[in-house]
Amino acid sequence: MNQENQSAYANIDDLIDSLQGLEDRPDLSTIDNKDYQQDLYKKWFRSKTQSGFLAIRPWHKALKMKIDIGKTSSDGKLLSSTPVFVDSVDLAAYLRNVATNPAAAIINYPANDRMGAPTAESFVSYGGATIDGKPVSRIFKSHYWQSGEDYDSSSFVWKCGHFAARKSDSGAFIPDMKQLISADTIKVTRQDICSISYLLDLAMTSHVSNHLDWYEV
Repeated sequence: MNQENQSAYANIDDLIDSLQGLEDRPDLSTIDNKDYQQDLYKKWFRSKTQSGFLAIRPWHKALKMKIDIGKTSSDGKLLSSTPVFVDSVDLAAYLRNVATNPAAAIINYPANDRMGAPTAESFVSYGGATIDGKPVSRIFKSHYWQSGEDYDSSSFVWKCGHFAARKSDSGAFIPDMKQLISADTIKVTRQDICSISYLLDLAMTSHVSNHLDWYEV
């Protein structure tokens, strides 16, 4: 979405509302009880201070990808997990652009502070669900890796966040960014993005080839 289109919205609430206009197909308020396919991609990481994982699992019926980032203890126990759901087509298009044509990705995915995209080649996805009777906004972000005040374009940080939210009249989840519920991050290299992009392309091509009604969601 370019800046000219964004200026048509009165505020960020209206913009998020428009971005989530298709979130109701099918009902995402109960997605955590669904049976999903197996993980398409899983990466474990360990540093001097923490360890964890990135897992991507298709939910082809809804044309979504479940992205789950979590932390584990030194003995392998799960400490936190923050899953989000991202439109498969939007994510695949972004990853392919970054993987195969970074120069075009800089143009197609520019920095946009209003949308929470601090660098070029950024991607932000807003969604949400009603969890335990309360509206929760679920946000996914990808942008250049940050160290202090500096950004490193050779790799990316992927962030999954859950925030308290209110539900608009159209059903969109408007986050209260001051009420963080859960957040997890992971460093993703450009080489990682190439692998993930190729896997998403294969998975979606396979699904479409075997389900001629794939677009009826």
